[in-house]
Amino acid sequence: MQTSTSTLVKKFKVVSNWPGRNARAFFYINSTEYIPYGKLNTMQRFRAYITEGPKVVIKSVKDVKLQNQSAFKSYLTRTLKSVKFTSAPKSRGGYHIRFALDPKKFNQLTKQGIDIQEYPGPSVSSKFDTYVLIATRDLSPQVPFGSMILYANNFIGAGKTGGLLFNNKDLSPDNLGFAGQTHTGSSIMKKLKVVLYKNYDKAIADQLMDMANAAATGRNNSGIKNTFSTKDLAKVSADYGEILSALFAMKRLRFKQSFFPTASNEPLIDFYGIRFGVRYPISVKSGGGGKVTIQNIINAIENRAKKASAADISKEPSLNIFKLVNTLPMKEQMIELHKYRDTDSIKQLAKIMGTSVKNVNLKTVKAYTDSKTNAELITELKPFWKTLNMKLEDKTLQGADKLRLVISPLGESIWKILNADKEIKESLTRVARQVTLIQVNVDVRKSGITFKNNYFKDAEFEFGWAGYAAGNKLGFKMKVKR
Repeated sequence: MQTSTSTLVKKFKVVSNWPGRNARAFFYINSTEYIPYGKLNTMQRFRAYITEGPKVVIKSVKDVKLQNQSAFKSYLTRTLKSVKFTSAPKSRGGYHIRFALDPKKFNQLTKQGIDIQEYPGPSVSSKFDTYVLIATRDLSPQVPFGSMILYANNFIGAGKTGGLLFNNKDLSPDNLGFAGQTHTGSSIMKKLKVVLYKNYDKAIADQLMDMANAAATGRNNSGIKNTFSTKDLAKVSADYGEILSALFAMKRLRFKQSFFPTASNEPLIDFYGIRFGVRYPISVKSGGGGKVTIQNIINAIENRAKKASAADISKEPSLNIFKLVNTLPMKEQMIELHKYRDTDSIKQLAKIMGTSVKNVNLKTVKAYTDSKTNAELITELKPFWKTLNMKLEDKTLQGADKLRLVISPLGESIWKILNADKEIKESLTRVARQVTLIQVNVDVRKSGITFKNNYFKDAEFEFGWAGYAAGNKLGFKMKVKR
């Protein structure tokens, strides 16, 4: 007589798939009786394998019944051979399991009788989303149906929704504990191993250490790859780039040590390369050529100029530009720079406002934009934008910040106007070259890291602006030698 399906469902439950040499599976009748998989007939094997309990739906924290966690964790580490597990101490968010798994491959868990649902409570990780793993059938005598454990997926690229792995300055020398210290290349590596693996999961720390090892070779181009997001790479390049540049410079430029000043004490200088007891100031910029504020360069000239042979900059044509930038906030300076240069655009703006160029200032411009609707401004400012050969995006045109419709175009155009003036641009270069400084450009991308080093005294400079949203004043950048 053939056993009915309903009888099988009650009688046979999966204990474990026990992966191994014989790929055995055991089923039990009660707490003491077990039937080896091989003793079941074909129908029994099929029915026993698919037997699962009703689906558990997690809607609130009250639905999460964390139970059999230790056994569940042991089961997972024993059966999930294709993933790497990371230590997750209780002090980090409470008891949970942590391993990297591409969300696209979550079906690997469901195929093994494990459901995965988002955890509605506080995350156990500051960087990664937390899930609940639920046994949808009896996985073993110790992990019965309904067993649950919290899971932090530390797969790189699966960070919290809308979040970043690194906040601003997380990877800066100050926050990594290097500020005010002198280090050799080996002592930097030793310290990094301690702090990175303390602050981050192994998967993240491993990639950051790979970058450090690549930088320490002193090669301009390193093919070391990573899986960080584009936004996180921007943080790595800008902040961790200072540490990477120190490792690069010690090998490439033959410095014996590096000294890291605190950020507040040295606004232009990121670290000093030390050779034969002499400190050489080094500025680090991420990407193709980061902008330096004009105030920083003037301060550096005053404090670190080559005093014995420093040129007199009091008659430099660029000095009036510097004074305007250093004494005025960003919005005011964009208006005053155009007035100083007597540009066609400031004349056109004054005409639209019905006033003289002399009377155009932040107060009168704001009064003008506040008195108009966005639609009225779009119509009236068209000749102004046409003079600048500029077209604004719809989100800017319809935005609440109506003053931006005037200041942003002025800022986006003034640095180009200044760079087009040969005398002003050459003056900027002469002034900047008064600083004894090495600039290292570091660019960290998914495909690798590139370094370039230049001396201020040998370089050419040009004006630049980070944009209205950044709120920065006019700056300048070194033209990196290709």
